[in-house]
Amino acid sequence: MGSKSSKTKRRPPVKTNTVAVRARIPQEILDEILDYLAADSDLSSLRSYSLVSRSWVPSCRRHLFHTIHFNSRKAVLSWGEAFPVPEGSPARHVRDLYFSTGDSFYETLSAYTPWFTNVERVTLLRDGRWIPTFWRLPQSVTSLTIKTDTSNLVQIRDIMVQLPNLDDLSLSGALVPVDNRSLPRIGTALGGRFGGRLQLTNGYADEDTVNMLLEVPTGLRFTEVEVFCRHKRLLSTVSLADACCNTLVKLSYTVSSYCRFHPFTWSSGF
Repeated sequence: MGSKSSKTKRRPPVKTNTVAVRARIPQEILDEILDYLAADSDLSSLRSYSLVSRSWVPSCRRHLFHTIHFNSRKAVLSWGEAFPVPEGSPARHVRDLYFSTGDSFYETLSAYTPWFTNVERVTLLRDGRWIPTFWRLPQSVTSLTIKTDTSNLVQIRDIMVQLPNLDDLSLSGALVPVDNRSLPRIGTALGGRFGGRLQLTNGYADEDTVNMLLEVPTGLRFTEVEVFCRHKRLLSTVSLADACCNTLVKLSYTVSSYCRFHPFTWSSGF
């Protein structure tokens, strides 16, 4: 006996629309990740990270351009050619600026210095002509280091007077003498905060430098003072300590005499 097989009609497949949803990592988490990677990576790795995504570029630039060293006029011109537009320049990421050259390249450099609006530390290493008076440093600078054998106190004052937020100050090298008539009251124009660390080495560890600092109208609030000299400057060091008596927690005084070092270090909360 034959049986009829029933044919079941198949329903047509239902069309579904698939929507791809990309999970976006919050920028602050990306920053944390890149900060961690940057701590254990070299510059070439950071450059590779910046190619991963457009959103990674600002964080990578923050590390790649943290420290910039200008050591020639060619280096300054190269910066201008690479970043001709201030708005697109990574200068806002720079925190440490180093200048070391004997060339007179500051006229070129003065066109770019205002771009570094967030720089905190500036180091000037001079082995030639001094910086012209028309050159200006960003007012955001809180730490200044000058190592030079070609400057005098008036020139140093002209640099410091531009920096109202200056906390840390380090001066080392051979100080060029000037006419004593130009020295009195040269510190009255200084207006930094002077609440960090002070280092005076060799020629700068003298009475004239200390007097300039003692003339600061707002007073001195250094928490650390370090003096290293080849001749005894104890009275000047005592004057500095007395001026910072309400804030000073560490005092270091070292004299080099006849190839022998005589250090004195003292820490207290006063």
